[in-house]
Amino acid sequence: MRSTANEKLKDEIRNTEIFRNIDDRQIARFLSGITIRTYRDGHMLFFAGDICTSLYVILSGTVCLNFISEEGNEVIFSELQPGDVFGEIELTLNYRHSSTATIFRTTRLLEIDRKIFGEISQLPEISSFLLKSFARKLHNTMMFAEGMALYPLETRLARLLINMGSVHGRNIGDGILIEKPISQSRMGQLINASRSRINAQLQAWKTERLIGMRHNRIVIIDKRSLQIISRHSDPKA
Repeated sequence: MRSTANEKLKDEIRNTEIFRNIDDRQIARFLSGITIRTYRDGHMLFFAGDICTSLYVILSGTVCLNFISEEGNEVIFSELQPGDVFGEIELTLNYRHSSTATIFRTTRLLEIDRKIFGEISQLPEISSFLLKSFARKLHNTMMFAEGMALYPLETRLARLLINMGSVHGRNIGDGILIEKPISQSRMGQLINASRSRINAQLQAWKTERLIGMRHNRIVIIDKRSLQIISRHSDPKA
């Protein structure tokens, strides 16, 4: 029974990007410090200031990293998807968590304890993955800070819709359908704006035929205009 459970765990580990180039012999060495846990929607995984004890790999679901003020105002600065990792920066620098992590929908996480993280981070394949992860997060943090510091709501909202269209979009007859449902309140948390201002801007864009609605989902009709509003060049160009 124990052997079967270990094989299932190894299968899950093999399917993650971070372990994709690691062979079975190496994976077997680290099994004792790796677990898979399932969390329900709304669960607070950790709070800002907590000691970081694990590296997390998202197998399914979504984890939001956010800042919460003493007054209860919340800004989501990163919405992590399956395949993403988090906790690696804090473990590497021996820092406490600087943000709060909230589970969004039922989510399964691969959790790697501090001791095992110290061992696997010495492997060239893992260290290469972590270096790219650090670089991506630095870039995303700079883009987030730039948007908050320099740009008006319409630019930040356009960037959010374009990103959602890229990650969750599907081409349909009259545009790009964003299949992931998202409330106006949640949009506000992602770009630091009130729900009323989000609603006003979306209604204006609907009137201008930049976006539309289908079955309570947003449709990007004029992607080019949104790209101009977003002032966002392709970083891969």
